[in-house]
Amino acid sequence: MLKELEPITNKLNEERGILNRALDKMTEAEAAQVMVTPEWTIKDELAHLAGAERGMTRIARGMGKGENPHLPEGYNNDEYNARQVAKRKDKSLAELREELNTTRAELVALLESVTPEQLALRGEHPLYGDIALKDLLVVIYSHESTHSNEIAAKYRESKK
Repeated sequence: MLKELEPITNKLNEERGILNRALDKMTEAEAAQVMVTPEWTIKDELAHLAGAERGMTRIARGMGKGENPHLPEGYNNDEYNARQVAKRKDKSLAELREELNTTRAELVALLESVTPEQLALRGEHPLYGDIALKDLLVVIYSHESTHSNEIAAKYRESKK
């Protein structure tokens, strides 16, 4: 792995540790009932994370190949997120955690294969627009950080 990607990998591991420590304490019922946002339970937020990481890894992979991936015409990020959550609605907490492990393994494999030249290759992110691969990787861990901390905080609040 490139030396400059090690901090990103460390952050990804740190944030996943926060998430896993919270999830290790949680029951299936708690994950299905504790609301993280007015619309999403913890399980919904996990479904969102799995779908988002898979999608962002796919974009990153295309960027690394020099494909300069762009979002489809008429793309709506809220609709995409809602589809990802709905698609995983019947998954158990254990199944969602397994999918998160799989998507993380795919992302780490990508990180391990990136060359210095690929870091500057570009593509389109749903919220940030045209972005370099290195910056997209930072967005991925920032996204995980936001949601991991939200989940951990809401779970702690629910136990008070």
